[in-house]
Amino acid sequence: MADEAKLIERLLRRFKGVPNFDETDAQELVQESLEAHGENGSDDLLLLYAQMRGAWQIAFSVAHYFRFSDGEESVDKSMVADNYRKLARDTQEEYDKEVGREFGNNFRIMRRIDRPNTTPPTGESGRRRWRNY
Repeated sequence: MADEAKLIERLLRRFKGVPNFDETDAQELVQESLEAHGENGSDDLLLLYAQMRGAWQIAFSVAHYFRFSDGEESVDKSMVADNYRKLARDTQEEYDKEVGREFGNNFRIMRRIDRPNTTPPTGESGRRRWRNY
């Protein structure tokens, strides 16, 4: 079992520059990660999951940020949510790689036997027009 206090401390270090992110937020994210993975996850996997969920939560909370200009003064916080979404997507990719590393990648797309592997006719094959019913 992962040491919850160490995970909280590591998560706080990773989110130290984020305004209003405190120990309570880190505890909730680590607890959610532990509930999602149970006894199966490594510390790195649990931390990546908590980071990903935290980045998505922050992106949602700052989605209302805006751009404003008045003469010489201007404020632009419209890209903050977009940056957190990018961070969350990157962390999601890292998390997926770690899950694959720990549990194996067994995803396969099976061939459909009830349909041939061809594209449907468009009626513009060049030879003759398909009849329209």
